[in-house]
Order: sequence, then structure tokens, then C-alpha cells
Amino acid sequence: KQWYQRRVRGNLTGVGLEGDIPTNFGDLTEIQSLILQDNDIEGFADSFDFSGNEDLITIDLSLNRIKEYGGEFPVNLQKLNMKNNSIKGSVSDFLTKIRSKDNGVLETLYLNGNKLTGSMEDSGILDLTSLKSLNVADNQITGHLATVKEDWDELDISYNFFDGDFPDALQNKDVVNAKCNMFNCASLTQGAAAYNIRECYCPNRGEYATLEGNTISCVSCADGTMANKWVRFDFWDEVTEYPCDVPTTGCTFCMFPENCKGGSCQTGSTGPTCERCEKDYRMISGRCEPCIAQFPIAALVLVIVIVVIVGYGVFLSGLNILASTMIKQLFSYLQIYFLTMDIRADWPRYWGELGDIYKLSMMNSQSFDLECLTDLSTLDLYYIHWASAVVWPIIATFVVLSIDKSYKQKLHALNVQSERVRVIEGSDASELLRVNETKFIKRKQRGMRRIWIMFILIAFVPMTALSLRMYACDSWSPQPVTLKWNDGEEMVSNQWFYDNTVSCNNPDLQGVNFLATMLLVLEFGVIVFLFLILFRIWRLFDPKEKESDALFGALHESFTERGLFCEPVVLLRKFILIMTTQLTYLDPMISGGVNCVLSFLWLLFIVIRRPYIPAMTKGKLQFLLNNWCNVFEIAAGLVIFLIQLYALLNSIDSSIVNPEQDGLVYFFLVLNVILVLSWIAMFIVVLIKVAKSGIRERRSRRSIRKESSRVSMGMIRQNTGAKVTPSSLIIIEETEAQSDL
Repeated sequence: KQWYQRRVRGNLTGVGLEGDIPTNFGDLTEIQSLILQDNDIEGFADSFDFSGNEDLITIDLSLNRIKEYGGEFPVNLQKLNMKNNSIKGSVSDFLTKIRSKDNGVLETLYLNGNKLTGSMEDSGILDLTSLKSLNVADNQITGHLATVKEDWDELDISYNFFDGDFPDALQNKDVVNAKCNMFNCASLTQGAAAYNIRECYCPNRGEYATLEGNTISCVSCADGTMANKWVRFDFWDEVTEYPCDVPTTGCTFCMFPENCKGGSCQTGSTGPTCERCEKDYRMISGRCEPCIAQFPIAALVLVIVIVVIVGYGVFLSGLNILASTMIKQLFSYLQIYFLTMDIRADWPRYWGELGDIYKLSMMNSQSFDLECLTDLSTLDLYYIHWASAVVWPIIATFVVLSIDKSYKQKLHALNVQSERVRVIEGSDASELLRVNETKFIKRKQRGMRRIWIMFILIAFVPMTALSLRMYACDSWSPQPVTLKWNDGEEMVSNQWFYDNTVSCNNPDLQGVNFLATMLLVLEFGVIVFLFLILFRIWRLFDPKEKESDALFGALHESFTERGLFCEPVVLLRKFILIMTTQLTYLDPMISGGVNCVLSFLWLLFIVIRRPYIPAMTKGKLQFLLNNWCNVFEIAAGLVIFLIQLYALLNSIDSSIVNPEQDGLVYFFLVLNVILVLSWIAMFIVVLIKVAKSGIRERRSRRSIRKESSRVSMGMIRQNTGAKVTPSSLIIIEETEAQSDL
């Protein structure tokens, strides 16, 4: 009571005050200075009011925990220090409140180290004549500095988000600190940044700033790159600190270079590096192309293909070796073509559209063009694609295991039934029936296993590609393919290449990353190594080769002994193609060159070794059918090699090959179409042959059943004199078999 009645300074620095300043502090009508710095004050009472105190000229509330100022300021306030608190809200509203009570005597204002946002242009504080010192550093203030006076003792606006032109009134002044903002480099004159900026940006998105002597100029980035919005200059050699968490001068690579041309995103693309497509656009070969149809045609084709494959294996005589090998070859070719279109070359548009059709070979939600049918974000679409690539092979596994179990039960029941009938008959009349039925069921069982193994091998590509995308982040890539930017609160880091606005530190993304890692370990540690390699080595020394063929034939039966390890080689080839196209931006000269060499070596191996097993068919087209798998693989390998060679040559010199060469473009397009159509024609031939064989087999089985029933009824009548019908005999046999089961 005594200290404020005597008009002395009320200094209560660091005495441990807590809570809100009470209302009756406004009754200190004779106090001149209120210094409450370095306490734990959290705010003010709602009715707090200093407006009646004409003698109060200094308020120091720095180093507290104040979140908002709810009171009224004194009319003759000369110095206000509220730095290093947690004040939130609009800086314009806060400054307007100060200005409305000011009589033109405010000289010092410190608001640095808070969380103020918005623009302060409308407050008029920057051209207040009496104000000599202003510090609003380390906030989140945005906007331009259009109107600002020249005469300052101190002006610190550093570590904010001011943009636009840097005012001439502040150029070349030691008392001004404007570093770590986003001012236009073109507005700096005569090396002004040496005094107060150090960082600036070029207003055009595709330009970056360069420094020659004291001259700053903006230079356009090359096609396929995008400029970092913020750039930093060290005007003194001894300056080694990095005051802002922003990238250095220059351009960064776009994940999809065809979307970044002329310093801007091409039509349909968006994002910091044009890595995403806008609504009603979809990504095709690294370009954002319009959605051509609302109905997913590729998805319909995919459903038809799956129905044909499954129906062929289940309802006919099982999926034989030739048919399963042909299907694996076709899907392998389509997947490799689809992934090849992700090499960052300047592809002809028609090739990309063909690759977009071929994406049905991924057999997941990517075939449905969800980006055209929904408004889901890039991240949500990724989750759906990844889940659909992983879930359906798991479901298929359980379905096949269930069907396989039912086949085993049928075989067991058939054996029991045969023994019962043989005991009753006292002859081998039913043995032929049992042998034929057993062969038929085992053939369907092997066909179902082939379908399962085939689906697992097909699912390898989408599962691996989408799992590896989890590692497409700043922290994993040696190549800069994202722009550093601030979301208004903090610098975004470790961004995801497929959407630079998403951080790889996202908890959901981290969870999927863990699952994807486990999946990759399972794929390469179990499927590729244990199943495909160790099993093949074991098969070399297996004395019961035929039994192993019946159990695991689909793992190796496409190849001869000289091609024993082909399946792992095919998978590793796809893995390298995925690594060079999906994980990060890679120069097409590197990715095209690596894959071109691998394709050439594979083509050479196929030509020399011819590893696929001959079909051993008879009749028309015998030679072509017997060697079709090797012929198709050579043709497919040649097409892929030439396409990847195009990417390599295009990256070396676009004048050698480019999309404008219509003859070359249409030649490869026709070659692709002929290759696929010839496969379809040959597969139809195989289907017809198998269907005819199945019809003949069913007739034979039906005839054997009748003969077995006739002999069985005759034997029973002879022994018992009873009247037995074929239907009653079947019921008796089934009942006895079920009781044994």
C-alpha cells in the first residue's frame, strides 16, 4: 500500500506471482511504472482497466505466461514490454487497442516471442510518429509492409512471415532486423540484405535468386524443377550460422517433372512441386491427365479377367501348366510396362494411356480410378490402394486353403467309398472309377493351387511398390524433391514426395510404414528366399519329384531344370524397377539405363536358354503351342527393352527420340497391341483345347460310373437276391463313406 501511494516504481520482478492480475490493480491511479516481469502471471481479470491512470507510463509484463490481454491500456503509456509470453490472437486487434488509447506518446513496444498472427498493416502502428522502438520478432505475423516510416531507433520484425516488397524506407539500416521473412528479392537494392534481411524469395514460382556481388537477380528454373520459395545469402564470409530453417538457394526436382514446366504447374497438377493432380484429373505416366470416363473401364476388364481365370480353374478340369504360365507371363509383362511408364522420361501420350489401361494388372483399387470417382485426399487414396493390394491376397489364401481342404476330404471319402464297394462286390469293378475320380479331383486341386500361387506372384508388384512408397520421404532420399515451407506454426519437414503437404512423421503414416516394412520382410525373407529358392534347391535332391510336383508344382513347373531359378529372378527384376521409379526422383538416364541393361540380360537369357517347359500338345498349332511361352517372353522382353531404351536415349538427347516422332510412337503402340491380341488369341486356343479335353474326360467318367454301377448291382443281386437300384447304391456308398469320415 505504501509503495504506490508514494508514486514510486512498483517493481515486483521475479517474486513468484501466480495466477491473474486482480481487478483492483486498476485502482493504482498514482503509480508511474508497473514492472511484473519474470513471474508466473497467466492473465488479467475481465474487468481490469488502466485507462483511468494518466500517470502510468511504463508496463513490463515480460517473461510470464500471459495468453491474452483483456484489459484497457493507460492513455499516456510510453513503454509496453510483453515479450516472451504466450499471447495469441490477431496482432492487428492488439495493436489497434493500444493505438485507440494512445495520446501520441508511445515510444517503445516489445511483443516479441509470442504467438500473434495475421497482418498488422491496418493497425497503423508502423507509421506512428512517436514510436521509436518496435520488436515483434518470433511471432507468426504475415502481410506486407506497404506503409512504414523511416525514423527508427530499433525495428525488429525477424522470424515472421512478412512478404512482398521490402520498403525503401528500411533499406541499408543497421537498426532494422528483418531476417527470416519472405521478402521479394527483386525489391532489395544495393545489397540491403547485408544489413537486415539475409533471406528473400522470388515472387514467380519458377524462379530462384542469385547473388553476384551486391546484385540480386531472379533466374528461371529448368523444366522439371521448381524453385525454393525462400533462399538465403551469406553476405559475409565469416557468417556460418543458419538463422532460418529454410533451403539454400536454387531449385529442387519435381517428383513428376512433366508437371513442372515453364516455372509453373501444368494444367491439372497442383502442390508445392506439382506432385498431385487436381479434381477430375488422374496421374498417367507422370502427367496429370483429364478423367476420360466416370465408369472405370479397366476395373470392369479386371473383373472379367478374374472371373475367367477362376472359373476356368474351378469349373473345367483345373488350370493346367500352360494356361497358368501364360497368365503369369501376361500379367508380368503388363506390370513391367506399367512401371516402366513411371521412368521420368518424356513419354508419348498414347504410350502413357496404354499403360493406364495396363494398370488393371495391379489387381487392386488403382484399377478403379478412384481419384476420378471420389474427392479423397492423396493420403487416403494411398491407404486404400495399399490395403486393397494386401488384403485380397490374404482373402484368396484363406479361400484356397478352404477349397483345398474340401478336395482332400473328397479324396479321402473316395478312397473309403472304393474300399466299401470293393468289399461288397468282391471284384475290382470300381477301381477304374476311383482312379479316374482321383485324377480328376487332384487335377482341380493342382489347378486351384496354381491360381493361388499365380495371384500371390501378381500381388507382389503392387504390394512392394506401395510399401516402398512409404520410404519416399526427405529423410530417406539423397535427392531434394520437396520444398521447405511453413504451415503457419512450424517448418514442415520430412515431407512425403507424393504429397509435399504431408509429413512422413504423420502417426498414421508411421503405422502403415511399420506394417509395410513387415510385409517387405515377409515377401523377400519368406516368399522369395524360402519358397522360391530353397524349395527349388530341395527339389533337385527330392527322390519323390512327382509328389512334390503335386503339392508345390505351381512354384516351379513353368520352367525346365535349366531355368530353375527364373521366378526369383523375375521378382528381383521387378523389385529393381520399382526401386528406380517409385521411391524417389531419379534421373531417367540412370533409371532408364539400369532397367534397360536388366531387360537386355533377361532377353539374352531367354533367347539362349529357352527356360519355359514345352506344352507337349498335339494337333494343329502343335509347334507354336509347345514353344509359345518362350516365343511370347522373347517378344515381350524385346518390347520392354526397346521402350526402356527410348527412355534412356530421350534423357541423353531428346533430338534422338521424342514424342513428336509419330512413326516411332505408332510403331510401338501397334507392336504392343499385336502382342496382347496374339496372347488373347492363343489363350482362347488353349481354353478350347482344355474345354474339349474336359468334355471328353467327363463323358469317360460318366461311362465308367454307369459300368461300375451296373457291375456292382449285378454282384449284389447275385449274393443277396435283393433288388438294388443305382440311386440306392449311391446312397449306401455315400452314407458309409460319411460315417467313416
